[in-house]
Amino acid sequence: MRRAALALAALLAAVPAQAWVASASDPEVRAGARVFLEQCRLCHGLRYVRLAELADLGLDEAALREAAGPEGLQGPVAPVMDAEAARGMFGLVPPDLSLIVKAREGGRDYVRELLLAYEQAPDGSLSNRLFPGIAMPDVLGVAGADPRARARAEEQARQVAAFLAWAADPRAEERVRLGYYVEAYLLVLTVLLYLVKRRVWSRLET
Repeated sequence: MRRAALALAALLAAVPAQAWVASASDPEVRAGARVFLEQCRLCHGLRYVRLAELADLGLDEAALREAAGPEGLQGPVAPVMDAEAARGMFGLVPPDLSLIVKAREGGRDYVRELLLAYEQAPDGSLSNRLFPGIAMPDVLGVAGADPRARARAEEQARQVAAFLAWAADPRAEERVRLGYYVEAYLLVLTVLLYLVKRRVWSRLET
C-alpha cells in the first residue's frame, strides 16, 4: 500500500498549480463587461464573443438587443465605429480585442498597465509610457487625474483586464472544472490498478 501512496503523491505532484481563471461569476468580470461596452466598444470589437454570452454575464438583455446587428444576440460584439471612420480618425483600424490577453506578454496585467500608463506633458500633450505613439486616447482619464479619479480609473482598468481575460477564453472555467473530475478518476483508477496488480502477483508468488 505504501507504493500506492507514493504513486498517488507523484501523480499529484505532476499536476501544475492552477493559475487564475476568469470566471463568469466574478464581479470584476461583469463590471469589466459594462465598462467595455461603455468605454471601449466605440472603437474595439470582440469578434469571437457573442452578445448572448454577455447576457449570460448579467448584462441587460434589452440594451444588448439594441446594440445588436442583423444577427441579433447570436452575433459578435461589434464596434460602434465602422472601419473607415476609425481609419480617418486614428489613421488605422483599432484592433479586435477578443484575444488581446493571450496575444500580449503579461496578459491581463499588460492590459491594465497599458490603460494606466497615460501621462500628460507640460504642454498638455498625452503620451503612453508603455506604448509610445499609441493612437488610442486616454479613455479612463488617467493623465492629470486627482487621487479619487485615479483610484476609480485603476478600478476600471482592473475590471476591463479581467473581462478581456474572460473574453479570450470564456470556457476556461468549465475545462478546469472538468479537469478536476478527470484527475479524480485517474487517482481512483491508479489505486484500483495497484490493488489488481497486488492480487495477481500474490497468486503468482504462492
